[in-house]
Amino acid sequence: MQLSRQAQLDSREAGAGPAPARRKPAPAGRARPDGRDRTGFAMTMPFLVLYLLFFLAPFFYSLVMSLRSPRTNAFVGLFNYGNVVSNGVFWSAVERMAYFGVIQVTVMIAIAIALALLLDSPYCRGKKFFALAYFFPYAVPGVIAAVMWAFLLEPDLDNALNVPHLLGVTSGPVDPLSYRLVLYSMMFIVTWEWAGYNMTILLTSLTSVPREVLDSARIDGVSEPRIAWRIKLPLIRRTVAFITVISIIGTLQLFAEPTILNDIASIGTSYSPNQLIYNTAFFFGNEQLAAAQSIVLALITVVATAAFYGIMRRRFDMFGAVRGGRR
Repeated sequence: MQLSRQAQLDSREAGAGPAPARRKPAPAGRARPDGRDRTGFAMTMPFLVLYLLFFLAPFFYSLVMSLRSPRTNAFVGLFNYGNVVSNGVFWSAVERMAYFGVIQVTVMIAIAIALALLLDSPYCRGKKFFALAYFFPYAVPGVIAAVMWAFLLEPDLDNALNVPHLLGVTSGPVDPLSYRLVLYSMMFIVTWEWAGYNMTILLTSLTSVPREVLDSARIDGVSEPRIAWRIKLPLIRRTVAFITVISIIGTLQLFAEPTILNDIASIGTSYSPNQLIYNTAFFFGNEQLAAAQSIVLALITVVATAAFYGIMRRRFDMFGAVRGGRR
């Protein structure tokens, strides 16, 4: 019996054939190139090339130029930066734009949030029409918008500006383009241009809010204003921070509006830092000093952005809840 069983086992092993060879594992330190990696790199190459040509290359070129003499083009170290630091006109322009940004950015972001929450509410009808209408000012180029509002704000062309004078409130027609009020006119123009753009970004972010959470809140009897304030706004707080940073950067780069309004209101050629840098380089021919001013302005922008992020992190946690408050 034992021999017969052994014979059966031998016959089965003979019919099964040789055992399949095991595949050797790939070496741990070697990773085969994936086609998806090459595709992703190819798709990012256009951005990297444009980023190198139009950001990094000009930045380093300006950095090298700022270290040279305006007269002999010889290396002078931080001489131009010393002139920038001691230039009161430059710092007056920076201070003016800082005041501009504190008021204009705050008002614009508040308007953008209010419009986005209004269009996202169930009470709004014709959302697509109003979203397009609010976004339309952004499609108007900044130069054209500045020229258009310069004419609309002219007291001789706008009879509404004579109403305070007719009511005895002012001694004459209100002139929004006077040197005392032109800064606020710029705030109005920039807000008109960019509020709809920021609203569109916020409205897109609101689409990612889970509808189940909103429906549950409505079933519990929570009102729409409370849903917007307690649920929607905290969930889009990172988007609000993003558009605020972009607006801060845009404020320090203001150029078209003061340049256009200077031809009408005569506010000067150094009203904003970018306007001063442009005139230093192309009207006075001092490209080295203009390069130093650009680098200093870039550093100011970085510091302002970092300060805003620091305030946001100190005030809010990563989940958008107020520190010390309820979630």
